[in-house]
Amino acid sequence: MHRFQFKSWKFLSNVNVARYARIVFVWNPASVTVELLDVSEQGLHVSISCLISQLRFVATFVYGLNTISARRCLWDNLRQWAPALPWIIMGDFNSILSQQDKHNGEPVTAYGVSDFRHCCSDLSLADLNYSGCHFSWTNIGSVWTKIDSVMANNLWSHLQSATSVSFSPPGAFSDHSPASVVIGSRLAKGKRAF
Repeated sequence: MHRFQFKSWKFLSNVNVARYARIVFVWNPASVTVELLDVSEQGLHVSISCLISQLRFVATFVYGLNTISARRCLWDNLRQWAPALPWIIMGDFNSILSQQDKHNGEPVTAYGVSDFRHCCSDLSLADLNYSGCHFSWTNIGSVWTKIDSVMANNLWSHLQSATSVSFSPPGAFSDHSPASVVIGSRLAKGKRAF
């Protein structure tokens, strides 16, 4: 029975533009409509419309390459795709924002974090509040970093829908923490407590 559970689901990947399919996005067409906007070696950009809640937003799924110079294409690509809509960006950025995002290993340098920081600043991107693991990757327990993130632009709050993000511990299939993103029900309008 489980074999047929995902039979009608659809998927997109970046296999046609990358050496390997580093990004695979799967969705249930009974719940959401997805339109591919662009795909690159390090990013997959889609427009998502929820058939139930009528929410509409842009999502980008990221797999940053392993070197600072190779990731510069990612930062440029994100700047080109900055939509005038609520935008959520998630995945393995392979980059950190500060010393607090690394435990053990080589010291963090300004050179190592400046490209990612400038990109986030230019696009008004910030981590969404999350629970669970702060350090999302480890090389078998000696170095821990937060290279995986779920971020959004400042228009994300216009959805008026609660978003919860949770990072679970790395598991048997990956040295990365899986992230779960739930976009909940609409927030009540009107008077708010202070």
